[in-house]
Amino acid sequence: MPVSLQTADHQAKKWTQKKQSTTEDLFKASCPNNLRASKQIIQSAFSHPLDDHHITSSKNGFVYALYHAYNHHHHLTIRPDDVWFAILNQINFYVNAHAEELRSFFVAHEGQKELTVVEAGTIHTVDFGALAVRMTNEIQKNVLDPELQKWIMPEFSTTTNNDKVVAAIQMMGTMQKYFSYTMCLMCGIPSVTLLGEREDWELLLKKLDKIPQLGEEPAQFTKLLTPVLNRFVACFDNPTSPDLRDFWGKCAHRNSGGSGPTYLSGWATAFCFWNEDGKPSYYGRPGNWDTGCKLDGVAFHLVETDDIPAGYASVPVKLNDNGKEYDTMMLAGMVGIQASSSGQLLEGASETGLDSIQPVSGWWMYEKTNESASREQTEEYFNEV
Repeated sequence: MPVSLQTADHQAKKWTQKKQSTTEDLFKASCPNNLRASKQIIQSAFSHPLDDHHITSSKNGFVYALYHAYNHHHHLTIRPDDVWFAILNQINFYVNAHAEELRSFFVAHEGQKELTVVEAGTIHTVDFGALAVRMTNEIQKNVLDPELQKWIMPEFSTTTNNDKVVAAIQMMGTMQKYFSYTMCLMCGIPSVTLLGEREDWELLLKKLDKIPQLGEEPAQFTKLLTPVLNRFVACFDNPTSPDLRDFWGKCAHRNSGGSGPTYLSGWATAFCFWNEDGKPSYYGRPGNWDTGCKLDGVAFHLVETDDIPAGYASVPVKLNDNGKEYDTMMLAGMVGIQASSSGQLLEGASETGLDSIQPVSGWWMYEKTNESASREQTEEYFNEV
């Protein structure tokens, strides 16, 4: 069963970040760089009205949820799926930046092999999330590792169908230097709650074993993740442990650089190991990192807050809708933060309100447009904001 830890003595504060009312607004605010290349949203995870929930846009829903919960006094709820997506997204950056070095690890062919899934329907009726999951079956048939798909796809007690789609699109994105994809349509932190079971978090920890096989940098990435995930598991054994309370107190600190940049420190930076170009986000050798956080002798690097990488991955997909072709993109990852009420009184107030936050995973499929038109569209949107 889930476990909750009392990690600080103060009450939670009210969440005051702006709520997004539509899937389009969430996409625009969370993924502005992709907005420039988008012509229309074809489908997304957010088929339900966003009015039913308080979802705030976020470039990286997981890391910023840790950041806001710690620095602004909010209860925090996370799932093993959330942590796994944060890990997968970082691996996506690395693999795409080192595709040729890793080619023999993943595939036996040269260049990109085109993979196709076929479905009866039209662009308006087909479930593209389900097609993305099916595409992972095609990827698995063409990679050398017989366990790759099983390793990537989450199977926790908290895993939803939406999570499987998110993982599938991230798998497609990670393998995009080796495969191209076509979908062909034909007619016819005052407290932390870890959801799921202890076994889910043990399974998440076990998934780290494969990452060092990708190279020296992934091995260092795993070294950072291991003490963090070990403590996630330990939370189920002794939720009141002072050591675990101290652990959550080290998750995400905002450090002012005076007239210079502002830095994020704490173990949350483990999920910011690579930037969006697959290059390490730290400076100097790991042993020389300027850090205020160590776990089991492992030092965690600082990351400029402006350099926190995106929590989502994107991949191009050719769409053939009964003979009409579309150039599309699929995008998936941690793209928001959902706020809710714990039912407890807010700090310094005699009322309840939105005081708890949780990372939100989701995906979109959109048709690409030309660069000049998309640039004007982006400028017009931000002028309105």
